[in-house]
Amino acid sequence: MKNICYIVLFSFGITSCSTLQNLLVEPTALETITAVKSILNSSAEKAVSTLKTVQKGEDSLPDELKPVLATLKTLGLEDQIGKIEKAVAGASEVAAAESEAIIKDAVKEVKFKDAVAIATGGKDAATNAMKEIMYTTVKKRYSEKLDSELNKHDVIKYWPMATSAFNLFSKDKIEGSVSDYVSERAVDAIFLGMSKEEAIIRGDYKKLGNAVVTKVMDYYTQNKKTS
Repeated sequence: MKNICYIVLFSFGITSCSTLQNLLVEPTALETITAVKSILNSSAEKAVSTLKTVQKGEDSLPDELKPVLATLKTLGLEDQIGKIEKAVAGASEVAAAESEAIIKDAVKEVKFKDAVAIATGGKDAATNAMKEIMYTTVKKRYSEKLDSELNKHDVIKYWPMATSAFNLFSKDKIEGSVSDYVSERAVDAIFLGMSKEEAIIRGDYKKLGNAVVTKVMDYYTQNKKTS
C-alpha cells in the first residue's frame, strides 16, 4: 500500500512541476511595459558609455568630414578649420556626456502600442520600436544641446564654407546646420549601440537582476517554447 502511495505522489509531483512550468503567471500590461523600458534603459546606459569612451577630441567628428577639413587646411584655411574641429569636437563630447539623460527621458515618454509584441519580438525589437517613435525627438534634443555649445564659438560662420567644399567632391551632400549634421550621426550611433546591447541582454536577461524583466521574459520565452 505504501509503495502505491509513493508512486502516486511521485507521479503527481512530476505532473505538478510540469504544470507549474507551463502555468507561469501572465504579466500585466504594466509589468510588460516596465520590463521593456528596463531593457531599453540598460541598453542605453551601456551604449552611451561606449560612445563617451570613443568620442574624444577629433574622434567626435564625423568620418566623412575629416578628409574635407584636411583638404581645406592645405588651402590656407587652417585657422578657420581648426576652429570648426575644436568646436564640433568639444560640443560633441558635451552632448555625448548628456545623451544618457536624453535617451532615458525619451524612454520614459515613449508609448508602445503593443508591448507584448516587443517583448516577444526579435533581438532588438524594443530599440527598433523606440527609434521609430522617438528618433526625431531624441535628435532634436541632441541638436539643441550641440547648438548651445556651438553658439559659444564663431564656428557657425565657417560651417557653410566647409560644407560647400564637401559637396563639391561628394555625391552624398551635406544639408542643414552643423548641429543637425553631427547630431544625426551621433543619434544613429546611439541607437545602433542600443540594438547590440539589447541583443546581449535578451540572450541572458536574468543577469540584469530585475525581477519584473525576469518574470515577463520567463513567461513569454516559455510560451514560445510551448506554442
